[in-house]
Amino acid sequence: SALEGWLAREVPAELRFMVEDSFIDGDGIGKPLGILQSGALIEATRADASAVADEDISQMWSQRMLGPQDYVWFVNASVMPQLYAMTVGNFPVYQPPGGMSDTPYGALFGRPVIETEYNPYLGTVGDILLASPSQYIAITKGGMQSASSIHVRFDYMETAFRFVYRVDGQPKLASSITAFDGTNTVSPFVALAATT
Repeated sequence: SALEGWLAREVPAELRFMVEDSFIDGDGIGKPLGILQSGALIEATRADASAVADEDISQMWSQRMLGPQDYVWFVNASVMPQLYAMTVGNFPVYQPPGGMSDTPYGALFGRPVIETEYNPYLGTVGDILLASPSQYIAITKGGMQSASSIHVRFDYMETAFRFVYRVDGQPKLASSITAFDGTNTVSPFVALAATT
């Protein structure tokens, strides 16, 4: 019974982690198609190897699709020292929680910065990702189902546990699009390109 109580707490947390990870980087085979693996992703050119510069942030912002109002920045923790050191003139680019922005979260261009384990390490495509969550479609069928059986491994005096959570997802767009003026390619998902 102690094991069942522990599983009831830990398995949902692990399932949530796996689902969220697949929304960011899933390959779409037996799991959701993640933003970083989709055709809708735009990779903005990185100015400096293994770094994030203010011009990178500006470039990413300029390649976002206009319309959605829910953009957020997903970043790997290895990117945070770069953001803290970034300035334009005497002004910091990144505003830490409770800092100059007087908001409960850090912000870039007024949009929240969310640290995740799902983004790859600094210098890899997607170490920083500008995304509009409303442009990602996710579906579920029912909630998490769990069952246990003493019969499956009866001869070994073991209890088998099974957990099922049905979920799928993918970006709304199959590819990036050409902006209305016909000169710029835009997307609701813009990642910083890998180090060259």
